[in-house]
Amino acid sequence: MPAEIEQMPDVRFGLYLRPSLEMSRAQIEMHDLVARQYGSMCAGRFMPHATIKGFFRSDGTIDELATALEPVMSRHQPFEVFNSGIIPFGAGESIVIDIQHDPDGKPNGPLNRFHRDVFTALTPHIRDDCDFTPKEGKLDRFHAHLTLMMADIPRGLGSEIYEFLQGAEPIGPQSFLADRYHLVAVRSKQWDGSWWETMQWTLLHSWRLGGESVRVERPTWNVPR
Repeated sequence: MPAEIEQMPDVRFGLYLRPSLEMSRAQIEMHDLVARQYGSMCAGRFMPHATIKGFFRSDGTIDELATALEPVMSRHQPFEVFNSGIIPFGAGESIVIDIQHDPDGKPNGPLNRFHRDVFTALTPHIRDDCDFTPKEGKLDRFHAHLTLMMADIPRGLGSEIYEFLQGAEPIGPQSFLADRYHLVAVRSKQWDGSWWETMQWTLLHSWRLGGESVRVERPTWNVPR
């Protein structure tokens, strides 16, 4: 199966922070709520996560990507991230939970250093024609978040939905330990369009910072709801 994934032309990879159980449940609840109330399905097609390195194309094998990340995962230790509440994100096409900052409003140092180290480790394995990496928020423009809605917010209803979701706050715990990270593969039949409509993902490798490293032996593609 891993060899098959590596040979698929429609595959992208990503490195994600797995939230705590409590935060994951809260994020899933919001995904279900906006899907039922507003028909917004995009964010809910993902697992609960915060992006550390977004979609990227690579000619590297899964083992090569994991090997590149091993020193980063070993060097860093688990750290706390803080829930700063929901904010509009991007050009108004997303609503997210902000986890970029410490309680004093400054960027979370351990989180941002970890992002930089991950990006540096993976950069040699990113194809020159990667279509997502040039436009993603990275390095000085990195802003860690947990997505509640994205891409398919009904046009013109952004303000209404934002006010609606504010009524659910606080969404999830005030903070959680950022200790688990997942390398995933993502595929879609239409990366040049509404990619989320045919998106599937599979988990390839899991790490605990400063601890265990586990490769998924038989990755399986999730079934979109």
